[in-house]
Amino acid sequence: MTERHRLGLLVDQAFYGSTYQGRDAWRAAASSGAEWLCIVEEAMDLKPERLLQLRDDADAVGLPICLTACHAFGLSDHRDVVREFNLSRTEAHIDLTRELGGHVMKMLLGEWIWRSMWPEEAQWQILVDSLRRLADHARSRGIQLSVKPEPLDSAFVPDVDALVRLLDDVASPDLKANIDVSHLVVQGVPAAEVGRLPQRVNSVDFSDSNGKYHEHLPPGDGVADLPAFTEQLLTVEAEWIGVEVGPFTDPENAYDKVARSLAETKRLFDAARQARSAGRG
Repeated sequence: MTERHRLGLLVDQAFYGSTYQGRDAWRAAASSGAEWLCIVEEAMDLKPERLLQLRDDADAVGLPICLTACHAFGLSDHRDVVREFNLSRTEAHIDLTRELGGHVMKMLLGEWIWRSMWPEEAQWQILVDSLRRLADHARSRGIQLSVKPEPLDSAFVPDVDALVRLLDDVASPDLKANIDVSHLVVQGVPAAEVGRLPQRVNSVDFSDSNGKYHEHLPPGDGVADLPAFTEQLLTVEAEWIGVEVGPFTDPENAYDKVARSLAETKRLFDAARQARSAGRG
């Protein structure tokens, strides 16, 4: 199994509010079965000593930081100065991803706040142009970008239709898709839709869903058809499978829930791989 197909953990979210913080959370991630980490840091005010600490923590617990995440809002703002600030900030996050030894930076594009006030096609094109610039910057840093769907009707990318359109319009090999299973389930998107993205998924946020609102549940605790999603993710050759669970209402039980989530995700993917092998046989 290659590095990118090992199971990772969105560690900050999983242990939020628990007694596991900082390096202790990373150690807990390692002992519960995670093989790499996705973290969230603010690049614009990150001190050099904090960067060194993050690198030291990763080395100390033996878990590489393979993914980062950036809330990349404002990329389609019609005001040049606002858009330029957000572009520069996102570029700084790409640079940070490289400094941490990461491979992919996920982007959350946020809500379409100017929708209906400004011509939608014009605003969409601004977003496309911004993402092309960011993809070029990412390529120069050896990083891939990943666009994440959000379970909001006002989001730029709420479903696979919008995701496919955005990837087609940007048309950069350095911009691919993040598949957040819980988000798609809330939006009523069936697993089969993921099959429209062959070799275009470079990161996955894997969790269960209540099917009603934004919440990331341990696999088996919700209503998502996880075997179907797992099969589709293998079909499209998805990379960097990360478990996204929490924050929990009972953070005192975070460790047990994280360990169970990682174990169940591994079981689902192993079962799907075995079924595919048996089918080919």
